[in-house]
Amino acid sequence: MHDSLTLTLSGQSSVLESNYFPPIELDANKNYVLGLIELLTFNSIPNIENGCNRLYLDDNKVISIQPGSYEIEDIESYLKTALSSENIEFSLKPNNNTLRSTLLCSRQVDFRPKDSIGRLLGFTSRVLEPGKEHISDLPVAILKVNALRVECNITSGAFINNQRVHTIHEFFPAVPPGFKIIEVPSNVIYLPVSVKRIDSIQLRIVDQDGALVNFRGETITIRVHVRSI
Repeated sequence: MHDSLTLTLSGQSSVLESNYFPPIELDANKNYVLGLIELLTFNSIPNIENGCNRLYLDDNKVISIQPGSYEIEDIESYLKTALSSENIEFSLKPNNNTLRSTLLCSRQVDFRPKDSIGRLLGFTSRVLEPGKEHISDLPVAILKVNALRVECNITSGAFINNQRVHTIHEFFPAVPPGFKIIEVPSNVIYLPVSVKRIDSIQLRIVDQDGALVNFRGETITIRVHVRSI
């Protein structure tokens, strides 16, 4: 029987799983709780992915931006470089006061296609006239992920709004893209363990909408602590 143990799972997916044989037996006469004590990975979460990464111009010209983590300035630099060979004038600037963007292009820009980059830049589904400065209709949606949630399938006692969930920890990366995430909670929140025998465990990293987070193949290591109460 175990009164306290740590379990470490590591892999290159947002879903980490481990099977234990023989199973880890917990004392049937005691109650157990589980908490996250460490999460290590790199902040490689993209805000531009296939499906929302294309700029459509007139004459059927389409520029695709490689998936990755971009600031507005990076997007402008990428597109200006791609368009420079055809002498197409292009400018994209953020307004840090209104949180909107300003776009100028010497060619017509079409933000109506579903895989257009328009929504990320704050533009609704519309066509922009050439040679004019256009201000986005909405705030820039450059941050796709607002929260990272770690879920564990053998815990209970967590709610998001009125829904039961398996979330054991929630945070937002404190480092910019490309830097190492070292998440070590100063106050570990322990949630009840719902089993008396651990033969398998699954940890998932999801965003605020419950969708799996894309770390683009970076190694993720999570350590959890199980103890009796």
